Amino acid sequence: MESFPSPAAADAPAQPATVVAIGGSAAADDVAAHLRGGRSARAADGRVLVLYDGPAAAVRDVAGYLRPRAMTMVRFGLHVGEPPRDGGGRLSGPAVSAASRLADLAAPGRLRVSAAAAELLGGTVPLDETGDGSYQMQKGFGTG
Repeated sequence: MESFPSPAAADAPAQPATVVAIGGSAAADDVAAHLRGGRSARAADGRVLVLYDGPAAAVRDVAGYLRPRAMTMVRFGLHVGEPPRDGGGRLSGPAVSAASRLADLAAPGRLRVSAAAAELLGGTVPLDETGDGSYQMQKGFGTG
């Protein structure tokens, strides 16, 4: 079973970026356009990402997106770290890989959060443990 690193296990810089990956949507660019609190970017593999200054801002933005869209199939993954840019300006590295994997594992209409991001949130967001070292935003937190 895959494990997602906690801050103690990760070699994170003092002020890491928050990376949100978007999955489960053919219109990921449109989803990113609705996430107004972050900065859109592309992963080296072409996946749409949104960067935030902190996990709380990312959670608020994703919850605001989900609230009026209770039946959406879009999935989100959130991790913290410093994603390096490749020669074309696209992002890569462990932070991007973890956020992308979390988006793939998230339930439709939900946000999956790494242990590192959950620790930074400090219990301010209702999260359910998933059994693999990550957490998922509780159903209804963004949609009601």
